[in-house]
Amino acid sequence: MRALPWILGGGVAAYALTRSRTASSPARPVAPALSGRWVWPVPRWNDRSPVISDGFDSPRPGLPRHGGVDLMFARAATDPFKVGTPNGSKGCVMPDGLSAVAASDGVIWSASKTPQGFAVVIDHTPIRVATFYTHLEELFVAPTMSAKSGERVRAGQPIGVIGASPLDGEHLKHLHFELWLGGPSNRIDPSPLMRGWEVVSDSNALVARNAGFTYRAIGESGDAYPEWVRALKGKAGVYVIRDLESREIVYVGSSAGRLYDTLTRHFQTWRRWKGFWRGQYGEGHDPGLTYPRNAVEVAVRITSPSRSLDEELRLIRKLQPRDNVIGQTDRIVDEEVPF
Repeated sequence: MRALPWILGGGVAAYALTRSRTASSPARPVAPALSGRWVWPVPRWNDRSPVISDGFDSPRPGLPRHGGVDLMFARAATDPFKVGTPNGSKGCVMPDGLSAVAASDGVIWSASKTPQGFAVVIDHTPIRVATFYTHLEELFVAPTMSAKSGERVRAGQPIGVIGASPLDGEHLKHLHFELWLGGPSNRIDPSPLMRGWEVVSDSNALVARNAGFTYRAIGESGDAYPEWVRALKGKAGVYVIRDLESREIVYVGSSAGRLYDTLTRHFQTWRRWKGFWRGQYGEGHDPGLTYPRNAVEVAVRITSPSRSLDEELRLIRKLQPRDNVIGQTDRIVDEEVPF
């Protein structure tokens, strides 16, 4: 990945620069039309689209004017969040655990912790545009600076969990989002462009039960697996594989103690053969089914070893994955699994 000097200060450190404008600063230029797919960086929640709760260049007593837009959801009468809590203001709300998503395809230029929470900069080369996201309480991408990780993301891919700025006395959860034409000194108002952007569905809503799933990319063939995948070694749980483009659920699987090994076998296309387990011949629940890494995304839920198979069967019944056969697991429960 080549260095991009136009993204100043390594990206995340530039957040301080986004607060340096004064009321007398000249108006920023309006962005031209952007090529490729662009989506709102906050997904739909409870069938509701996000709104801009605080706009670009808005005045703030005692503070520099706003260098981006804040995103939340317009308050509804049924919302349980009280005004003055981290989840609610008078006019807007933000639930716990909602993911921020990449606004468009790109490479993670920087991802790290800042005084304002975790922050991410995505470089959208070949167009000369970067996007900035902050107030995240958790990252789904690998920490990096100056694009050293080379991690690529797709439009709509979760990049972190939306939280609040630790420096905000109200601790109100929201996503702060910026669009840079050449770097943080060339921030523009993204709202005119966002009117034409797609709002994607919340991936957590698909299989919510006690906790939701968050789908994440697993990189290109030959890349090291992300840290969250490597952390599955020795764990029990279930996994869901989803087609990246169509969002179709293609496979659900589980492991009672070797979740990393079971999951990553699906991406070893060079080892593909029929009859991967004894008594299996490449049908239905055959764990020899493999998928190109750059064409799918994965969600994982950790369970106790005794619960993993039951949870797998529940999700198969619920999600009807394309490449599973309901009940196939019942025929292999007593077979020895080679991994």
